[in-house]
Amino acid sequence: MGDTAEASKPNPPSRHVAHLESTKLMTRTAPLATKLALALFTAASLGGVWPALANKPALPSAAPASTAQAPGVDNLEIGVAALQRGHHATALRAWRAAADQGNVKAQTNIGYLHEHGLGVPQSYVEAMAWYRKAAAQNEPTAQFNIGTLYAYGYGVERNPREALVWFGLAARQSLPDAQYMLGQAYHEGVGTPANAALALDWFGKAARQGHSAGQMMSAQVYLSGDAGKADPYKAYVWSDVALRNGRTEAGLIRDYASYKLNQKNIELAKQEAQRCLQSAYRQCPAP
Repeated sequence: MGDTAEASKPNPPSRHVAHLESTKLMTRTAPLATKLALALFTAASLGGVWPALANKPALPSAAPASTAQAPGVDNLEIGVAALQRGHHATALRAWRAAADQGNVKAQTNIGYLHEHGLGVPQSYVEAMAWYRKAAAQNEPTAQFNIGTLYAYGYGVERNPREALVWFGLAARQSLPDAQYMLGQAYHEGVGTPANAALALDWFGKAARQGHSAGQMMSAQVYLSGDAGKADPYKAYVWSDVALRNGRTEAGLIRDYASYKLNQKNIELAKQEAQRCLQSAYRQCPAP
C-alpha cells in the first residue's frame, strides 16, 4: 500500500525525471495603485515562497560518437518510451535493469515512479532513497528532486536550508529549474539571508537557458531596482522574452516597464528581445 500518511497528502509539484543527454513585484517609486496591483499579481501568479515547477522524466541524451555508452543507456531509452505510453511497470523493469548497472539517471527515474506512485505504491521514502543513490554520484536532477522534497516537506520535515543546499548542487551543474529555485531563495530570503543581487544572478542563469519563469523574475528584479538601480529597459526586454515564451504573467511587468520608457527605447527593447530569442539566448542583455 505504500506510505499511507504520505499518500494522503496532495501531490507535490512534479519532479523531473532525469535526462541523459517571488516575490515582491514592487517598484520603489511606483504609486500606491501600482504597488497594490503588482503585489496582487505576485501572490496570484506564484502562490507562495517556493513556486511549483512541473517535472519531467529523464530522457536519454546522445553521447559523443567517440565516447562509450553509459551503462544501461538502452534500457533507459526503453523505460522512457514505456513511460510516455503509460506503461509504468515496463518502465520500472527497464530502469531497474539500468539502475542495477549503475545508471544514475535510471536510479533517478525509479525515484520518480515511487514519488508519484506510477507502477509502484506511492512512497516519498522510497523516492528519496533512490534520489539519494543518484545524487551521491552527482546527478543534478536527483539533487534537484531532493531539494523539492525538503522545500515542500514531502516525506521529510520541511527544511528550507537543506533544500537550498540541494538546489545549489544542481544549479551549479546548470540545471535551469534549480537555478531558478536558488534565485527564489535569495529573492525571498528562504533558508538564507535575502540577497537581490545573487537572486538576479541565478534568475539570469536560468533565463539564458530558456527558463521562462527565470526570465520573468529577471525582469521583475530589474524593474524593482532591488539589486541596485532600476533598469526598465532590461525589464522590458526580459519580460517580452518571457511573454513570447508563454509566460503570460510577464505582460504586466512589461506594461509597467513601458511606462518608464519612451517609444524609441520600447522599439529597441522589442528588437533586443527578438535577437535574444533568435540567438538562442546568446545575444541578450548583460546582467
